[in-house]
Amino acid sequence: MVSDISPLQRTVCEAANISKSFGNFKALDDVSLEMYEGEVFGLLGSNGAGKSTLTKIMAGLLSPDAGEVRFLGNPLDAGNAEFRKIFAVVPQEISCYYGFTVAENIRFFGIMYGLRGQKLDEMARHLTEWLGLVQFRDRPVNDLSGGYKRLLNIACALVNDPLIIFLDEPTVGLDPNIRRLIWDKIRELKMQGKTICLTTHYLDEAQALCNRIGLLVNGRLIVKGDPMELIKKYGGYRVLIIKVDRAISENDGASIRNSFQNEQTEILGNTAIISFKQEHSLEKISLLTQWIEEQGYGIISSVVKEPELEDVFLNLTGQRMRD
Repeated sequence: MVSDISPLQRTVCEAANISKSFGNFKALDDVSLEMYEGEVFGLLGSNGAGKSTLTKIMAGLLSPDAGEVRFLGNPLDAGNAEFRKIFAVVPQEISCYYGFTVAENIRFFGIMYGLRGQKLDEMARHLTEWLGLVQFRDRPVNDLSGGYKRLLNIACALVNDPLIIFLDEPTVGLDPNIRRLIWDKIRELKMQGKTICLTTHYLDEAQALCNRIGLLVNGRLIVKGDPMELIKKYGGYRVLIIKVDRAISENDGASIRNSFQNEQTEILGNTAIISFKQEHSLEKISLLTQWIEEQGYGIISSVVKEPELEDVFLNLTGQRMRD
């Protein structure tokens, strides 16, 4: 997605030069980033890259060995009740009470945040309706599917109406319908001006939701920025797959290869596959399509595969994202 973050938006959270080790294992190595009001910031990386460790440090659940976290310009004081009111953490693990009903869980966490009376009633009702949990209101958590447990997890974390929300792998293992619902709710929270830190190893999720991303590899933040800008800079090639109504002749295949000597070109029967550098590639694709038609071929299909965040990760690390 194209970033809609204004440079004038206030910085909600900053992590400055964060390092953390567990024994001889360095989980984070001098990581710095900032998150702005009303944006979704994606922390990307394979399992073990340091995403969850960084999230726990920024949320005050874990102390760094070095560095500092600031909220609205003030150093994080995890024991300060005022700080606890402005952020929420939605862990990957279900953190609700299984013996309670859906409604009882939401009200319990509301009380823990200091809500009482009408305000608690209104927030519990709103979250139950907003997340599609009304029909499960009086059911114990044990009776819910994994997807609805995850939605209840989110409801319990949002009951204090936080300014910043840390979502740790919120859609892992979910069916497509629940996953899409959570995507929609993340977009709605962003429109409300919330700041969301989303940790994920699903690159399609990051590309669809995030204004900016940071890519963690072995505890180091190797790049951060707007997803589309990173794809343009590091994504590599567009790929054209064009299929015609008969086998491409040897002479025509040679002409195509000669015309695109600096590109990767394959001719397979009636199909031409050409990888273009992104600069001026659309113009080149248009000229090739016109030339093929002028040679008397009928085009059956023409598909352009755009580079994605997966290509960025591969080009920067030499590896594909691992689950």
